[in-house]
Amino acid sequence: MLTVTETIGNIFHDKELGGKFEQLRHSPKCEVVKISRSELEKTRLRVKTNQGTDLGLILNSAPKLHNGDVLLNSPEKMVVIEQIPEKVISIKIKKLAEDSQNETSVILGHIIGNRHRPIQIDKNGIISFPILADSEVEVFKKLFSKIINQLEIKVENRIFEPKKEMDVHEH
Repeated sequence: MLTVTETIGNIFHDKELGGKFEQLRHSPKCEVVKISRSELEKTRLRVKTNQGTDLGLILNSAPKLHNGDVLLNSPEKMVVIEQIPEKVISIKIKKLAEDSQNETSVILGHIIGNRHRPIQIDKNGIISFPILADSEVEVFKKLFSKIINQLEIKVENRIFEPKKEMDVHEH
């Protein structure tokens, strides 16, 4: 078993690592570890790569792991974390008069906040949060019933990375 105590960098934030990953991604020299979002928060974890390499992650109390983090980068091998996609609801508030927009935003924030979900807000103001089961879509639609006509709701399977200051532990 190989022991990893820290990440080397991230293929999405480091051009050199990203370039090397692109070159090696389809070769036997590049291995991927698929990890769920909840497992990315752990500081101790035992995982296997897609090629069977056994890794023991014993990380300091440093920041948690992220999609694209490089665990090993040597001439013989590169090991990269690939976050497992999950079911996510994305909500966009339709264009409304300013007072309606503000009221809808407050109600939406109150409803999502009461569910203690980590959220993500993109540059277009779309709010996203993970769900555990398809049945939750209907629950949220019922919770949003008073403002449902003012919302565009989309459900998709994708990688969810919560906004740092909005990353709460789900209940």
